[in-house]
Parts: sequence; structure tokens; C-alpha cells
Amino acid sequence: MEGNAFTIEEDRTRHIATVRFARPDNGNRVTAEELPAIGAAIHDLGSRKDVKLVLIRADGPHFTLGRVPDPPGKAPTTALGIRNGIVEPILDVYATVRATPVPVVAVVQGAAKGFGCALTGACDLAIASDNATFSFPEMDHHLPPTLAISAVLHKVSPKRILHMVYTREEVSAADALAIGLVSQVAPRAGLDAAVDAFAAKLTDRNRAALCGVKEYMGTALYADPHTAARLAANLLSTVFSSPKE
Repeated sequence: MEGNAFTIEEDRTRHIATVRFARPDNGNRVTAEELPAIGAAIHDLGSRKDVKLVLIRADGPHFTLGRVPDPPGKAPTTALGIRNGIVEPILDVYATVRATPVPVVAVVQGAAKGFGCALTGACDLAIASDNATFSFPEMDHHLPPTLAISAVLHKVSPKRILHMVYTREEVSAADALAIGLVSQVAPRAGLDAAVDAFAAKLTDRNRAALCGVKEYMGTALYADPHTAARLAANLLSTVFSSPKE
């Protein structure tokens, strides 16, 4: 496949790093072999002390049409081969987004299919243009998209996930906002302005506070009320007593 799957942009003045899908001619599809590098880039950028926000963007009309299928005869055939060559690289990207200390935000235009839809859901926040669409088409090929479901399981209601999976219907940006798959919708022509305005509201806060909110949300959702409350107290105390970044 020609060209790098993604590029990296750094705006040190605004403390923003961007991972940008860079194959618009093929719908920004990615191969299984490229997934570890994508995950590593997101995590490495977000772990830098001068970065407060990581954006995932894309060139061209679409965010990403998903993963490139393995060529005939090249797909692993054993359970261990499938797990190591296909399953784990995909799950590792979702896990990397969760583990990145600062907020990771998807900026979506056009279609986000399969892996692209799941990646949008896995991100902490997502800003979509009003022409964006989201779908899980895996069942077209009789493949249960359990990996993608795992990425959105705690973001979207089970009934809406099942409806998307079973019908393979595209969800509009407005509907994606209503079900919690994205956090904001903007006009296509005003998408960049909406992202800039959103980023300004985050990056004028200190990094410790941003990281504290993400850490809390990533843990408290799975905790009982008492544990969630104690974690809230501990994280707030840590941020209060830490030097401002």
C-alpha cells in the first residue's frame, strides 16, 4: 500500500498533537500491521509533558473506511494466529487511547466505518461534521464485530449498538450525538473552527487537571459508589497539591 498510513503534526504553542490518517485515495483504510504504530503514536504524543490534547483527524472526504482485509491466502487460520495477527493489534489501539494520559479527540468527516466507527467511540470525545456517518458493516460478511462493540460498550446503549450491528445501517452525525457516540456536531464548513474553539477551552487548563478528569472517568465508571467517591477525593487532592503544568 502506497504512502504512510498517518502523519504527525505538533502545535507546541497550543500544546496540541495530531495523528492524521493520510491515505484519502483509499478512504484512509489501514492494515493490521500498521495498527501498532498508530497506537504508539497516540500514546507517545499524549505522554509528553508539553501536550495537553491529542487529535485524531483524517485527510480527504472520509475519516476512515476501516481496516484493509487480508489478501486471499494471507489471513491467519489458527486461533493463535488470528489473535496475535488481527485481534490484539485492534484491541491494543483502543486500549492505548484509554491509557493515553490526556484527552484523545476524534475529528470526523464523511464515513467512519468498522474500525473507524469503533475508534471514534473509543476516544474520550468526538467532534463530527454534519455530513459524518457511522456504521458497523462487519455482519455484511457474517463477522460479529465484537472488537468494535467492546470499544463503544460503555459509550452507547446496548440496544443502539445491537441495532447498528444487526442492520448495518449508517447512523447520521445527529443520531450519533443523540446516542453518545460523538460529543459535538458542527457544520462541515465550520468543522475546523469548532475544533479550534473546543481545543482552546481545554488547553487553557493545566495538564494535571485534564489528566485527572480522564483518569477519574476511566476508572469510576467501573467502581462501586464508595470507591468512586474515594477515588474522586484522592485525585482532587493530588491535583490541588501538585505544581501547575
